[in-house]
Amino acid sequence: METGAKVDPLADPLKHFDSIRAITSGDKTFDQAVALTEALNAAPEVLRLLRERRQQGIRALHERDGVSYTEMAPGLGVLPERVSGIARGHSRAPGGNRPAPKSRAQEATSDE
Repeated sequence: METGAKVDPLADPLKHFDSIRAITSGDKTFDQAVALTEALNAAPEVLRLLRERRQQGIRALHERDGVSYTEMAPGLGVLPERVSGIARGHSRAPGGNRPAPKSRAQEATSDE
């Protein structure tokens, strides 16, 4: 890397993917356990980054190139409605955009 080159902070979590195969193979050691712990700790940020970049790609294809959600769906292995949701930033991940489940108290009052 060049001296003084700007580092993309969003790319940093991806460094854990480069060595995942090496980390999971070979002798089981303490160093391996430490490396796996670091990779696991980075996983939520990596997943957030991947979802964000996927959303950007889908939006660009749709808005810039005119590719429909129906055309993208088979390649992504999802329904067109899901592609639309991805483009809007909806997530099926824990803590995503889904409403929180109702508590028992809320369910009891909604039945009345």
